[in-house]
Amino acid sequence: MAVQPIRLFGDPVLRTPAAAVETYDKELRKLVADLTDTMQEAPGAGLAAPQIGVLLRVFTYWVDDELGHL
Repeated sequence: MAVQPIRLFGDPVLRTPAAAVETYDKELRKLVADLTDTMQEAPGAGLAAPQIGVLLRVFTYWVDDELGHL
């Protein structure tokens, strides 16, 4: 989908509690796609939604050639 800017250490959004996901819809699928694209571009092994400024408890990972999300 789209690579998003990653928030850096010291950004107050990173210290703000994230909300639980309550609706599994097209918006959430887009968020997961954006997280995955951003993580792969960084590169990294994992990325949480607050790291791109979205205060939801969503995490994507790529470990041992396994791509997934929680």
